[in-house]
Amino acid sequence: MSRLEKQENEVLERLTGQKQSAAYRSARRANIPVTVLRGETIYRVTKEGSVAIGKVEPKVKISHQVFSLRKNG
Repeated sequence: MSRLEKQENEVLERLTGQKQSAAYRSARRANIPVTVLRGETIYRVTKEGSVAIGKVEPKVKISHQVFSLRKNG
């Protein structure tokens, strides 16, 4: 494991703790690439910007059904 990967793992561990915002900001100031989840998309955030690197399938299947109601009589 390279030094950069170790740093990224440390940052990810800090992000899952209570001080998520502070850990994320300090990693960004130190120009350490950070992997984040926004909605269902996984992003790799670097000093150049963010790149989508994957997607998480939702745990719940959402189905849309249309019911029409008729008045009897």
